[in-house]
Amino acid sequence: MPKHRLDDAAALPDAVVFGISCHVPDYRLCWSLNRALGLELERRRSDIVEHARGKELHYTVFDQRDEESEVRWSLVSNTCGKRRLIPSQRSADFFLVVDPEVAEAQDGLLGRIRGAEFVLTAFALPMNELRMGHKLLL
Repeated sequence: MPKHRLDDAAALPDAVVFGISCHVPDYRLCWSLNRALGLELERRRSDIVEHARGKELHYTVFDQRDEESEVRWSLVSNTCGKRRLIPSQRSADFFLVVDPEVAEAQDGLLGRIRGAEFVLTAFALPMNELRMGHKLLL
């Protein structure tokens, strides 16, 4: 019987992902990034939900979407208790997902993220090399 292989990388839209290490609750980091980057991130009504071992795991998401230009910023939590949304990224407590055009237009975006209050460190993650990166785009 022939086997078919699906290529997930081809289906992923372009996005720039920054991993953020931070030891404060999600709402405090959101407030800090709003101030540092001039954003208006707001908590999404629905979390990213995963089912593991009979439990529902909820990962919070804060979004900002500009209706005119369809530019989107998303802050996604990587932790729910001791579980991780993307287990391969243990050093990232949060992910900031940005449209590539916006990331290129923002001078020194990574430095501004690192300079935000409560951020211990931030680093760029290539979306095409990020295992299970599709979870960030839900």
